[in-house]
Amino acid sequence: MCKDGSMSHQKLSGRKFLLFLSLFLVLVLLYFVWTSFFSRMSSPDMEKTWPVPGRVIVITIDTLRADHLSCYGYPRDTSPSLDAFARSEAVRFKEAYACSSWTLPSMMSFFTSLTPPQHGVEDRGTRLNPIVPTLATAFKVQGWNTSAFITHIYVSHIYGFEKGFDEFLELSIDWNYREGQQLRADQLNEAVFPWLESHGKQKYFLYLHYFDPHFPYDPPSPYDEKFSDPGYDGEADGSIGYLLSYLDRTRLMSNEDLQQVVGLYDGEIAYADHHIGRLFSRLKELDLWQDSLIVVMADHGEEFQDHGSVHHIRTLYQEVVHVPLLIKLPGRPSSSLRKVVPERISLLDLGPTILRLSNLSAPPSFSGRPFDSLMREPGKDRTIYARTRRHASDKAAIIRQRFKLIHPFGTNHDPEELYDLREDPGEQRSLLQDKTEVADQLRKEIEDYMNPDGSFRAGERDQVVLSEEQKKHLSSLGYLD
Repeated sequence: MCKDGSMSHQKLSGRKFLLFLSLFLVLVLLYFVWTSFFSRMSSPDMEKTWPVPGRVIVITIDTLRADHLSCYGYPRDTSPSLDAFARSEAVRFKEAYACSSWTLPSMMSFFTSLTPPQHGVEDRGTRLNPIVPTLATAFKVQGWNTSAFITHIYVSHIYGFEKGFDEFLELSIDWNYREGQQLRADQLNEAVFPWLESHGKQKYFLYLHYFDPHFPYDPPSPYDEKFSDPGYDGEADGSIGYLLSYLDRTRLMSNEDLQQVVGLYDGEIAYADHHIGRLFSRLKELDLWQDSLIVVMADHGEEFQDHGSVHHIRTLYQEVVHVPLLIKLPGRPSSSLRKVVPERISLLDLGPTILRLSNLSAPPSFSGRPFDSLMREPGKDRTIYARTRRHASDKAAIIRQRFKLIHPFGTNHDPEELYDLREDPGEQRSLLQDKTEVADQLRKEIEDYMNPDGSFRAGERDQVVLSEEQKKHLSSLGYLD
């Protein structure tokens, strides 16, 4: 019996030892995980060096060319509100770039910090993979209220943009689908102002998408005559039908007609700028301005026969991918901030930057890198990538150092183009035959960009089937396949 009892005791002791050893190993593992996390959080790279915002407000102005804003050097006084904002409050990014030349893939890259080839939402029949976290998700899981006011179908729940938002108010559906008209900036403000009053000084992430100055270019009076010729008696009216008749590069507007169209577009910018100025004033009246982080940007630009056509989507020239970006930090403007950041950056990196400025962490899936340090000190230009896949005009582009390569792929048989942006910022003379080594290197980098590693690509997307009403709405806005 003693022998059996001794064996039982030994077995019990052995189990206790294994249990103790397992517990010890778990504690050691937890210790290393915690110390690693603490070390990372307390490293200089993660120090909370920015003033903590009371709220974050991101404003997108649809179809806004950077070079049509006065603060970016445009000779017309199109943007007095944004100019004052850039002059006295915000940091202006001189060389900011969208990830695509139209709203859906561009804004999806902003919200997911994934390139178009990574997120795969590049045509109107695709939806974001539901496992992909967004910028709104990052705010929500870290304790912030998240709300959005949407005025465009291509930033709607149809494509997955609602992910992470507590409130997702699709004003575009309430107005555009029924009336076939764009929702005006003043109508967006009418919806937003009561919301601001009711939410007081809560901690929130608020996204606002202003649809002006997207075509049709029909600014309300007096903006319809602010930059256009009141004595003009031609056919150019800024309507969808008129503009799309010049989509083919074989037909060009006369200079007089083109100036009339551009004048109407500039009038739309001035109209939107006025109402964004009203939004800024309301934030100040409600004592919400001072401690807010405010970001103003565009999703893409617009073409005015710079390269023989109008509209956007089909190309990746500077006029459609170079966008304005203004960032205001909470608190009073600091002398340590640079007023203008000349380095080249991508909107792919804007989401991680907003989170860093909010002292929040970014989801591991985000592929962008924060550029907040550029607001204080010089740095290096980022390599820029962009892609568009619509209307059999598939193209990808890369900008690295002074050179830009535009690379057609798929069924697109357009010629490849290489430009020296320092010597030829208007992209008028391709150097493809003169700089073959440069083109070869950039072409290889584009191929790597278009074939990313990761699990968020096309095979895992949901498919979108648009209703006839939704298709009719898109047609009324000039989106025809």
